[in-house]
Order: sequence, then structure tokens, then C-alpha cells
Amino acid sequence: MLTTVFALILSIFFNISIVFAQDSGDIDLLSEMDILMEEKKNEGKASTENTNTADTSFSDELNKSKNKKNESESWLSSLLSGRKKADDVGIEKDTEEDKARIDKVKKNIRSNAANFDISKIRLRMKPAQVNKILESQGFRRISQTFAIPNFIRWRSEELCRLNGVIGYERLNACATRVSEENGYRYIDKEIYNRYNTKESMTIYYTSSFTDNVAHHIFYKSYLPLSESRASNRVYINNLKIYDFWRRVNFKYGEPDIKSEVKWGLGGKKPYLKATTGTLELADPLLETLDSKRMFNEDTRLSNIQYYNF
Repeated sequence: MLTTVFALILSIFFNISIVFAQDSGDIDLLSEMDILMEEKKNEGKASTENTNTADTSFSDELNKSKNKKNESESWLSSLLSGRKKADDVGIEKDTEEDKARIDKVKKNIRSNAANFDISKIRLRMKPAQVNKILESQGFRRISQTFAIPNFIRWRSEELCRLNGVIGYERLNACATRVSEENGYRYIDKEIYNRYNTKESMTIYYTSSFTDNVAHHIFYKSYLPLSESRASNRVYINNLKIYDFWRRVNFKYGEPDIKSEVKWGLGGKKPYLKATTGTLELADPLLETLDSKRMFNEDTRLSNIQYYNF
């Protein structure tokens, strides 16, 4: 009997211990879950705060860039409109004195006629270049004149005479051959015509002492202008004259000397002159240089000794 009672008491204590153990386990489990939930909540709050902070900084930067862009655009527009902002440094509006000085400089700017051309023919071109360009435009060469400097011809004639050549024609042929063999014979003048448009080009060249290049170019239009005073003829004449000067103004601009209708830097530098139906492009300095070189060659040849006594 006592044994039975003792066993009953032990079983009751065992059940009570099991119940307490389960309760303590539940309590521990709940405490751990609460801790995890708190950590998740804290992480969510931190991420939300970081996101809000990043969004705020990004919006601030965007607003700053927009403000800078607006400032640059307003500065550029004020610069283009000629207005100066108070905080601009180093950019000053032109004064009336500066404008007057700029206008004066612009008025004194003159054309460099060395860069001009007539029908694509420029100064200092060689005869072969001129022929190729003009023939490609429909011009035909109708005349070509050769020349020999006088002092060279006379010396060549004397050399031929000393070698027994007599007679005018023989002396002339001998002097020409001797001059050509020594490189003194050169192309002096060429004339080209374009018959379908009634235009003519005349080109003068320097001697072989300056490489036989173009120094004077003449253009002439033979397009007829009627002398009749009838209304229809006057009208057609005016159309022709207007077209000529329109083309001149389009190609060369306004003349530097309007009273002479002349372009150029002045002095002996290249110039272009125009009259109705004619153009003249010349380089006086090149022609002068050619004459000086011929004079120097004549001086050199004058030192030849004819006598030995």
C-alpha cells in the first residue's frame, strides 16, 4: 500500500516538472522571436532612413545642377544680347570709341589682287598651265609670240657675224637659234578666243630670267552693245551691263578705289581694274623685277673682253 502511494506521488511530481519545462521552453522561444522581430524592425527603420537621406541628397544635387544650368543659360543669353551682368569679370561692352576704331580698320582693309583670277587664270602661271586651263573652258589659242631680250639678240647676231654668217635673214635665224639654245628665247604674249561667247583673253609673260610666268592678263568681251536709242535696244544694253557688273561684284567684292574701280594693296603690288566688258589683272612688281634681272645679266656680259693686248 505504501509502495503504491509513493509511486503515485512520484508520477505527480514528474508530470509537474514536464509542464514547467514546456512553459520555460515556450518562454525562451517567445523571447528569441521577439528579439528577431525587433532587429528586423530596426533594420527596416535604418534602411528607410538611409533611403530618405539618399533621396534628399540626390534631389539637392539635381536642384543644384538645374540652378547652375539656368545660371549658365542666363549668362550666355546676356552675353549674346550684349548686356553685361554685374558679376561678370573681364567681359566689357564695346564702347563707341572701340566701335569707331573697328569701323576705321575695316574701311582700311584692302583686297590682295594676287589671289584673284580671270577665268581661273592667275598671275605667275606658266604658259603650259594657262593653255591647259583655257582650252578646258572652250578657249582656243589664236596667237603666240616669242621674244628675245634685245641685248641678247644683238650679242648673238655679232657672234654669228664673226663666224661668217651674212645676210639679214640668215643672221636673224642664226641669232634666234643661238638664243634659244642658251635659254633666252621665251613666250612673250598669247591670245585666246572663245567664239561662242565672244570673249578674248590676252596674257603677257615675263622673260626666262623670271621663269617666263604671267604678269599681265587682259579680258575683253565683244558682246555688242547697240548705239541705238530705241527703247528695246536700251533695255537689252542695260541687261548686259547689269549682268557684267553683278558678276564682278559677286566674284571680287566692292573695289578698294571706287573712283577708279580698282582692287589691290596699292603701290607696285598686284591690282585688278574693271570697265564695262573688260578686266585687267597685273603685277607691276614682277615686271620690274624682270627688267632688273635682265639689266644685271647685261652688266655681267659687258665684262667680256674682246681684246687681248
